[in-house]
Parts: sequence; structure tokens; C-alpha cells
Amino acid sequence: DFLTFNIAMYLQLAVNTPIYQTFEYKTPQNIVFSDKNLCGCRALVKFGNRKTIGVIVSTSDKQSYSGRGIIREVEEILDDTPVFDMYAVRLLSWASSYYHYPVGEVFYTALPPLLKKQNKAELKPIDLWSAIPGADISSIKRAKTCQSALEIIRKSPCTTHKLKELGISSAIINKLSGLNLIVKTNLRDQVKEWSREQLEVTGTKILNGEQQAAYNTISDASGFNVFVINGVTGSGKTEIYLQLIADKLADGKQALVLVPEINLTPQTVKRFYDRFNVPIVCIHSSMNDSERFESFVMMQRNEAAILIGTRSALFANIPNLGIIIIDEEHDSSYRQGDGFRYHARDCAVMLGYLRNIPVVMGTATPSIETVNNIRKNKYRELILTRRAGNASDAIFNIIDMRKQFIDHGISRELALHINEELAKGNQVLLLLNRRGYSQKLICHNCGYVFMCNNCDSSLTYHRTENQLLCHHCEARYSLPHQCPKCGFTELTPTGNGTEQIFEHLMQLFPNARPVRVDRDSVSGKGTLNTLLDDINDNRYNIIIGTQMLAKGHHFPNVTLVGIVDIDSCLFSNNYRAHELLAQLIVQVAGRSGRGNKQGYVYLQTHSPDHPVLTTLLSGGYQAFTENCLNIRRQLMLPPFTSNAILKADSSSREKVITFISDAYAFMIRESQKFKSVKVMHPSSAYIARKQKRYHFNILINAAGKKDLSDFVDIIIANIDKFRDKSGVHSVIEIDPLSNE
Repeated sequence: DFLTFNIAMYLQLAVNTPIYQTFEYKTPQNIVFSDKNLCGCRALVKFGNRKTIGVIVSTSDKQSYSGRGIIREVEEILDDTPVFDMYAVRLLSWASSYYHYPVGEVFYTALPPLLKKQNKAELKPIDLWSAIPGADISSIKRAKTCQSALEIIRKSPCTTHKLKELGISSAIINKLSGLNLIVKTNLRDQVKEWSREQLEVTGTKILNGEQQAAYNTISDASGFNVFVINGVTGSGKTEIYLQLIADKLADGKQALVLVPEINLTPQTVKRFYDRFNVPIVCIHSSMNDSERFESFVMMQRNEAAILIGTRSALFANIPNLGIIIIDEEHDSSYRQGDGFRYHARDCAVMLGYLRNIPVVMGTATPSIETVNNIRKNKYRELILTRRAGNASDAIFNIIDMRKQFIDHGISRELALHINEELAKGNQVLLLLNRRGYSQKLICHNCGYVFMCNNCDSSLTYHRTENQLLCHHCEARYSLPHQCPKCGFTELTPTGNGTEQIFEHLMQLFPNARPVRVDRDSVSGKGTLNTLLDDINDNRYNIIIGTQMLAKGHHFPNVTLVGIVDIDSCLFSNNYRAHELLAQLIVQVAGRSGRGNKQGYVYLQTHSPDHPVLTTLLSGGYQAFTENCLNIRRQLMLPPFTSNAILKADSSSREKVITFISDAYAFMIRESQKFKSVKVMHPSSAYIARKQKRYHFNILINAAGKKDLSDFVDIIIANIDKFRDKSGVHSVIEIDPLSNE
């Protein structure tokens, strides 16, 4: 239906500006719009002296603005149908309030990149080439390339993209078209809503008793519930997801599957494609703007049934959403680290509540917050203790590094065990969460450490590239030949990285086939996928990598997992460090013994009697979480209290210190009005100078979320009174993942 507004409608817009309120505009008279619901549409508006985008969050036929001055008309309504449905509008409005972030910037963050531009966005046509029957091909009699291209198109119509993948250039396509041998149509015109009548499900597995009980519990419930499938690694959580989604698809519903990182998306997509014949789309940061926009629109138009993506996929417009799956719910990647700092897991739970649909989380290592919500009966826990097939639990062993000969970070004991497994034809996985060759480059004469010019951080030596690299600002430096302090030419790399371990293992086991898997080695698109396939095809038998290897990957022939260094996590200022370490140990241990062979895990440490290790290895992850909850309760740390951090940074150390001091004095005065609010003394960030800016923080702790929220509101309302606006940037982060 087309609707003409003969009288002005008043619109509340979330405008892309760092202000915490919506702004009222009105529609121009006689504007024609193809839907009666303007909420969730983008509008181009004049804001001050500039034009920008706003999202309409509510409409009224009555004016609410009572101040002086006129209400401006919107310049243009950019969408024929809403970009965000009413559930997304409510979710983003809630997120703005909860995370105390400007509402316009929240909505702007949630938009796909192509919709952030100040114009209408349309899907590009998909060119489909078909051969013209009976066409005279004498004109290409001597052109073998053209002949072979035409033969391919005759067998089956092809898109331009597919032809280029087959090595057929644009010039050949254009030549065949110009000779009237092939004709182009727009494949997009043939795209329709997916239909449950066409649904086929293949490869469904029979669930074991625990899986069936979990599936039944979730299936029998109605409306909004949060379920946590707490299953040991390899217990078949994904099979439960697939069967739950099959039920929703059979009802004509759509599904949203969140995964923590991009590198988990391809293998997840493959499992879903193998099971369902429905259109499946993805949204994640390695896709280009057009690809992300296409996925967004296909879900919006109900042309796709399943969306698999990282945290930003949460904000897609999914009209018939029937279930939300959050895989590896504990993973910190669900937290956005800059700009609008939200937690996708917590926002997904709110979306499930707003839509009255089930939210299913899966993990072998539930976060402490999730464990606490289970205890409070907010979430329902479903436990899987059995690994799929005949796989047995891995056997843990601690290697006391104080009594070992160590060579390039590898103890003699670990080297012997690696040799044993290789001799049996098995694979070995070694985890070291430090990429590069060595952590520092030091002058052997005077001890000078090469530091980044932009950050208070030592430079990492990358031997493959023969460069020094800052892992905080990514600045690169050519390799120095002498010490700038004393002129000495003997420069020593210290500390082990994945490159160094890789080189050492090649020398230690000359007949082995090692491979390195870290951010440096898998930077190209599709590289990780190829490496994972090669690993599963046994082309490599030693896999060395960072924590990206610990998450969700299935390596049936890996029987030994070694964590090269865990001591840095045992002694950290971050109160979550022990939780993160316990999760890492359990997750990476789950990569071993997934087939029919026994798996072994070796932990190298100088602190074998540390309580975290003794609790985890004697009582398992559940015993660790019990102990962790008790400690946090005693120390009044989250989840028993609520935290926020005021973060400030500036290129001028003096200015940011003045700002943080004024803010602290104000917060101390205001905190007297709240019994439960505590304001900690300002401190510099762990890395005080990063990217040539000085960083300082103030931690705020409160007994309850309401007190914290009210207190933060006061800070935001008054922060401009003592902010030196020339160069100091500040933000308040709610529920931060660290205490600094």
C-alpha cells in the first residue's frame, strides 16, 4: 500500500551524533511512502550545518517538542521498507540505555556499511549468462578460448562470478555477448521467499540419551527461555542445534546462529549446508560491504532461512526469527572492544525476550556470569557428559619446568611425548598464545630493549618478515643492526613465539611435517580453511598456533595437546585471568582424542601447585567455577557486583591527567549519595601509552545495576563541565571484561 501524508507526521529520530537523546523532525507534506510503518527506516536530515542519517524510532501525529524554534522537515526517507523491525528498534533502544551510549551512534553502528551512506541502497544485479539456441558460431571458429567458454555456458547458465572463477575473462564474456551468442539476465529477479514446503533435511544423526533429553527439554518449552547446553568438548552440541533449527524451519521460521570468530564460520556453514537445502547467509567482518548488505537484505525479505555470523549479525532484520543459537557463549569475542561496547550474548538474550523465542547457548566452559545465572534460575542448564562416538576424556599431565632442560620453550619431557605420538602416526597440537619469533629484541651489552615509538610496549621480532612489529598499533620497523644506546652489534631475541617454536621443532623432528597457524600465517581469505582441510587430511602432523586453534575445530587424529606457557595467565592483574586460563585449557584439551584414540594434554608451568591448576585438574571445570564464584563473592567482584570504567585518553599526558583528576573528584562527591557505589582511585592503563595517546581509567563498582546505572547517568550529564574538550577522548564502559 502506498500512503500519502497530506499532513505532517512527527518523527523521533536516532541521529548519528554523540548525544544521548532522539530528535524530533517532521515529514514533508505530500510525501509518498510504500509502507504505513516508518519506524526503523533511515531518513536523511539536516543536523546543525551538516546532513546526516537518522533512524526513525517512533512516529506521532502530534508534536512533542515544546521549545523555541521550528521543527525541521526530513530531507528524504531513504528506505521503502524498514531497515530495522520493531524488535530491532526496541533492542537497540534498550542497548543504548543499558550501555549508556548515544542512541544515534548505537543505531548507526548496527547498520550494514552500505546503509551508512546518505542514499538509497539497492542490491546489485547478478548477471546470469545463457547460450542463445541455434546461434551461428562461425565467427569464433578460430577462437578456441571463446569456444570453450561457450561450451561451458551451453551446458549450464553461469554467473559472471562463476565464469571468472573458471578463468574466463570479462573480455571473452563481452565478445560472446557482442556476437549475440550469449544473453544476460538478472538472476536476482528469480529470487523468491524460501518455502518450508521445499525443506529437505539430510544426515540427521540419532541422539544419545543426554542429547535427546536436552533436545526434548528445549522443544517442550514455549516462548522465551534461555537454555545453556553445558557439554564437554565433542559431546555433540551442534547436532542438537541442527535438530532444533530443523523444527523451526519446518514451522516456516528463520534461525540466527552466532559464532564468536570469523574462522569458525566456514566450517559451521558447511555443516548447515550439508544438513539443509535452504538458503543460508553469513555476516562477518571479512566479507565486503556488498556481501554483507546482500545477506542483510536476504534475511529481511525472508529469502534466506538461516543467518550465521559474528556479533554484528545480531542486528539483522529477521522477520520470522524463531530461535537464537549462541555457540561458545563464554568467548570474549562476543564483546565489542571499541565504539559502541556491547556484549552480543547479553543483547541476544534481550532479543529473545523481546521476541518471546528460545535462546540456546552452548559451551564446554560456561562463563562465570552464565554459571551465576544458572544458579539464580534465570537460565536452564542441560548437561552433556559423554563425548560423541567412542572418544574418551583426555588425560592431563603437568610438566614442572623447574626440573626440566628447556630448549626454545619446549621441555625435554614434552619433546619425548611428542616423539612417541609422531611414531604412532598421530598428530600433535602445541598452543602458544604469542605470535612472532621472539617477544623482545635486547642489546646483549647494555640491556637496551627495542620499544615502539607509539606505545609503551616492546617490539616483537618477526623473523619471517625480518621486521620488528608492535602488536598494539601494528607499526613496523626495519631490523636494526646495532644498539642505539651503546652501538653494540650483538642483538639478542628473547622470549618464544610461534615462529621460533616452529623452527625449533623442524630441527628437533626433521622428518615431521609441522604447520604454523596464527594471524600472520592465515591472513589471506580462505587460507585458514585450506590449512584446516590439510590438517584433517594428515598433510601435517605437528600443528603450532595461537588460541585460534582452541575454538571449535575438529581434529580427529590429534592425540597430544601441549600448552607451552601458562604462567603469564596465572599471575595477572585482571581478575578474569584465571577464568580465561581455565577455559583455554579445557577448550584446547578438547582438540585431543576426538576420534577413537586416547588423548593427552601437557601443561608446562613453573607453578605446578597453583590452586587454579590443582582445582581444575582434580575436580574439573565445575569445581573451578565453584571456587571462582566463592572468591568473587568474598571480594565483591562481578557477577556479585556491577562494574563500569571511565576510560580517558589524549595525546597530552597533562591534559588527560587533569581530566581524570577532575572526573575523580566529581565522582567521589557524587558517590556519597549512593550507599553501594565505590569509586576506585585513577590508574594508568596496563599499557599507559598506546598509539601516541596516554590512557587512564577510573573503575566504578556498585552492589546493583540500578545504582550503577543511575550513577553513570549523573557522570554523563556532568562530564562536559570538567572535560577539557581540546583533545581528551572519554568513554564509559559497562560490564567491562577486565578491571583496567
